[in-house]
Amino acid sequence: MIQITHPQEDEVFIAKTLMGMEDVLRDELLKIGARDIHVMRRAVQFKGDLGFLYKANLCLGSALRILWSIAHLSAENGDELRDKVREIPWENYFDVDKTIAVYAVGSHPGINHTGMAALLVKDGIADRFRDVMDKRPNVDRENPDVRIELFLNRRQCIVSLDASGESLHRRGYRQDMGPAPMSEVLANGLVRLTGYRGDYTFMDGMTGSGTLAIEAAIIADQLPPGIYRKRFAFTQWSCYDKALHAAIEASSLKRISERSLKIVACDLGDLSAAKTNATAALVDERIEWQSMDFFDTKPPTERGILVLNPPYGHKMEVDVDDMYASIGAHLKKAYKGWTAWVVIPSETADRAIGMRASLRYQFMNGDIDCDWAQYEIFEGS
Repeated sequence: MIQITHPQEDEVFIAKTLMGMEDVLRDELLKIGARDIHVMRRAVQFKGDLGFLYKANLCLGSALRILWSIAHLSAENGDELRDKVREIPWENYFDVDKTIAVYAVGSHPGINHTGMAALLVKDGIADRFRDVMDKRPNVDRENPDVRIELFLNRRQCIVSLDASGESLHRRGYRQDMGPAPMSEVLANGLVRLTGYRGDYTFMDGMTGSGTLAIEAAIIADQLPPGIYRKRFAFTQWSCYDKALHAAIEASSLKRISERSLKIVACDLGDLSAAKTNATAALVDERIEWQSMDFFDTKPPTERGILVLNPPYGHKMEVDVDDMYASIGAHLKKAYKGWTAWVVIPSETADRAIGMRASLRYQFMNGDIDCDWAQYEIFEGS
């Protein structure tokens, strides 16, 4: 008889995130009640139970995916790794009829590359099911029911079930991408770093497809970022508790608040993509859209938070130095009393803006090293 394995009260989970967002994710986990939190590189480890696993997937805005660590192994070579994976009672975690995909990260001195490590784990899982049930699960790399992740740290290996499936940055509200869109997880993390929680006027001066403004509305209204998704990988596990999932979701929705101050989003380009995405995110009525060039804008209130993600990178045909010099000049002229947060993609842009940042955080936007720089605008800036 197959025994279903459930996460216990103090099960170890790992929430993965983007570089530079680890402390943001830690703070989110603290807020929703995680225990024994440990910050790692591009990840945060924590403890919880099955219900908390559901809650983390629904409520974390700065997490990319949530993993359940089910086995810690030591393996000298590929054969030993496959054999030890074969000993894991996979039949207790998911049914043989589920499709699977295995992914590996890290390095091992006895295994040539992560693709080979993933193949060895897949073979170990298949062998286990064949031993127990005389049948093996099929592989589906594109849209698997169950996603397994292997982390290699020399000869130490962690085998995890991915509770999220598709990356959590794919909220489900983005209907129109626009040029060079910012990841929803990155946008959420950047907004959180500003300290914005709905208590000031928030303005996105170069909104593009609207991601920063939409994520600001999600944060201010305490909307669960995962509420838009139709599917999580944990629903495919044998231990899935549909009633508990529904209860966690209902509890999360009770926290929604619409008492925050206005959010303004403007852009010289077509705003239709941003409006479409905001409608899908159920925050279209929370955002005031302005079709105008940032350099023609005036602050809507005496104080507030302004965020700017200017066009940059090899895909954007703009003179970065001129762009950032103009940004600095307009901030000093028009936004006295405001706090501005600007994506700085290079040292030349940093010099061109002509102001000293009072605070800055490093992060990666795609393959570009950036700073998220804070500028307090006051008389004489």
